[in-house]
Amino acid sequence: MCGFLAIVVTIGHGSLLFSGDLQGLMPAALGLALFSTTVMTIFGVLQKSNTDIIAIVQEIPVVAMVSVVSAVAAAIEPSVVGEARAATIFAAVAIATLATALATLILGYCRLGGLIRFTPYPVIAGFLAGTGWLIVLGGVSVTTGHEPSWALLPQLLHAPLLLQLGLMTALVVALFVTERVFNSAFAVPALLLAVLVVFNLVVLIAGQGYEPFRASGWLMRMPEAGNFWPPVRLSAFASVDWHAVWSGMFTLPIVIVITIVALLMNTTGIELHANRDMDLDREMRSNGWMNLLVGVGGGMPGYSSVSLTLIIHQLNASSKWVGIIVAVMTLSALMLGSLLLDAVPAILLGAILVWVGGSLMYDWLIRARRRLDPFEYAVILLIGLVIVLVSFPVGILVGLIAAIFLFAFQYGRVDIVRHELTGADWNTGGHVSGRRQELLRQHGTGIVIVRLQGFLFFGTADRLRKRVQDRMDAGAQFLVIDFRRVSGMDSSAVQSFVRLSQVAAKREFAVVLTGLSERARQALLRNGLTVGDGSPVRIEPDLERGLRWSEDALLARLQTDTLAPAEGWTLHTLLQAFLRQDSLATAIEAYCERLDVAAGSALIVEGGASRDIFFIESGTATVEMAGDAGTPIALAMVGPGDAVGEISFYLQEPRSASIVARDALVVWRFSREDLGRLAVELPEAAVGFHTAMAALLSRRLTVTNRLVGFLAD
Repeated sequence: MCGFLAIVVTIGHGSLLFSGDLQGLMPAALGLALFSTTVMTIFGVLQKSNTDIIAIVQEIPVVAMVSVVSAVAAAIEPSVVGEARAATIFAAVAIATLATALATLILGYCRLGGLIRFTPYPVIAGFLAGTGWLIVLGGVSVTTGHEPSWALLPQLLHAPLLLQLGLMTALVVALFVTERVFNSAFAVPALLLAVLVVFNLVVLIAGQGYEPFRASGWLMRMPEAGNFWPPVRLSAFASVDWHAVWSGMFTLPIVIVITIVALLMNTTGIELHANRDMDLDREMRSNGWMNLLVGVGGGMPGYSSVSLTLIIHQLNASSKWVGIIVAVMTLSALMLGSLLLDAVPAILLGAILVWVGGSLMYDWLIRARRRLDPFEYAVILLIGLVIVLVSFPVGILVGLIAAIFLFAFQYGRVDIVRHELTGADWNTGGHVSGRRQELLRQHGTGIVIVRLQGFLFFGTADRLRKRVQDRMDAGAQFLVIDFRRVSGMDSSAVQSFVRLSQVAAKREFAVVLTGLSERARQALLRNGLTVGDGSPVRIEPDLERGLRWSEDALLARLQTDTLAPAEGWTLHTLLQAFLRQDSLATAIEAYCERLDVAAGSALIVEGGASRDIFFIESGTATVEMAGDAGTPIALAMVGPGDAVGEISFYLQEPRSASIVARDALVVWRFSREDLGRLAVELPEAAVGFHTAMAALLSRRLTVTNRLVGFLAD
């Protein structure tokens, strides 16, 4: 059954290569197709693996190759006729097959089989739908012996074309019904065999042999035995019009891409049917070598057949003998020509093609409608329509362009803003001054914090710029943009940020960029973004530092004297801001110890003992936590006026993070022993200390709860 189907399907696919003025080369095309399938099956038999997969000539690469053949035929000099013309066309077919094989080999050895994952789904679906239409037209052409056109319609009203098309249509309906009603791999082959038997019984009863049926169009005109192969004499290749061959190769890249995509799609289809994983790169390498041998013989490209492989699995016939039998049968058809294939009526070949093409159109035009977004489905219809009205290559090109615009439109609707909040929702914690947090809660809306994500391109960056300008109009004064989760941006996005800086300069609006990669930073600077003195744009290494700078600048604009003293922080002003009572600050001063920490040194070590609270008088430090690979992860930045270490101090647990000095620190240490002495000597001061600490922790918890609630929304 596999051998019979391989012959019939191969002949049907081979008949798609030539039409119109090239119809006279049809027998040679069928010979090329049978030769190709024979080589492929022999190659498969010699493989040590995949004995359950049969490779044959496929309709998709053959249909794609029609564009090359047509272009070459149009470019042939009028003086090149006869066998020289045929040799020129067959040379183009061989070159296209060899080029496809080499490209497949290169991709396979470069392990690029996963490229199929990046092909837009609507393009593949539209390609298959358009291919289905072309296959249906090929089936009509094989059945009637005429190229489908509007001029053919009047002839369809007369016998024998009307009868041939009627029987072919009935057989197509029977194939569809049989496939869907009978859940058996034997059903379709049994129907085809029955049609063959009935046809040959009619020929036998008529008693005049096959010639009258061939003359009336019921059989395809096939060469006699001995003339089926080779398609032309080898001496004819000396007269090939190579200029025409190279002129017709402008669509070759499309043939290569379509064939490789179809190969990978068929392989993934076999994965689903066989319920196993297949190495796409190994399959590409194997297919490349196979088609290289086929191309040397002048054949057409092909790959694994899903239908034949499925039959093998359903019949539990995974054996190299299946491939041997198929190879023997296709070789017999190649050598014996019409002696073997006269028994196959043209309506049977046409019906199989219409059945296959109709199935593709149903799957990708009807069933796909329920699964796809309306815009994606519109791309499929567009591709199919252009293929029908214009040409196959133009349809694929239009589809790729439409898919690119669809991607840009849909991705442009994706919100690249991971989080958007204000300085009132999120501010740098740790400061002992409750007044600072109170002011930020009141005026923090003047700081807009935007955390971006994904890839920034023209479809998203301009929307972000307009969104930010709306914030400017609403009264915001500072914009902090965090790029830590941005994977990249195109030149249009870069220009959007440059334009944003120009608008900010006119409106006295500060833009702080944080978490920029070096590549993104250099791209912004190269395209005219200015930073530093006189520029509204500032670049900070991380979000914490950018937010801290914006907070300090905002509070400075408020011109309040409730923050850091003009002369800077001292131990007394630190404690005063913390305890809210001057007498308590004076009392506790005597229990604190000054420490000087050099830049790069650790004030607190993660996992260490938690016996102290530290008040920072001057300098800045980074809060860090050890990452999985041992690389420290910066969590926050602390500086003058901050208190650190208090949570672990009260929990009496190991330190949860390290604090490393960025520059020289002056800190004051208050230890658990100091707190114990204070409780004994000045119990009221100890109570005041605990009360102030509870207030500090409560303020931080309030900010944290508000932030968690915002991010969880």
